[in-house]
Amino acid sequence: MGAKPTITGPSGTGDIMLTCFINLSRKRMVGVRLGSREKLDDILSSMNQVAEGVSTAGAVIALAQKYNVKMLVLTAVVWIMDNEQTPKKLFSN
Repeated sequence: MGAKPTITGPSGTGDIMLTCFINLSRKRMVGVRLGSREKLDDILSSMNQVAEGVSTAGAVIALAQKYNVKMLVLTAVVWIMDNEQTPKKLFSN
C-alpha cells in the first residue's frame, strides 16, 4: 500500500516491547485476561481506557487478506476475540 516500514525503528520496537512485557499495556492486559478465559465484553466493560487494538484487529486482517499478507498471530488473536477459537485449542500440542 506504499507505507514505509516503521516496526524496526525505535517507536515500533518500543511499542512491541511495551505490549509484550509491561503490565501497564492495555493490549497486554486484554490478552492476558482473554488467555484466562474471560469474555471480551466483560474485559472491555471493566476498563476505563481504550485498548485500540481490539477494534482495529479485524480491519488489519481484512487488509492483510486483500493484499495477500499472512498474519498468523493476529489472525489467531482475532479468532480468540471473536470466540471462534480458544487459546488452549490454538496453542496446544
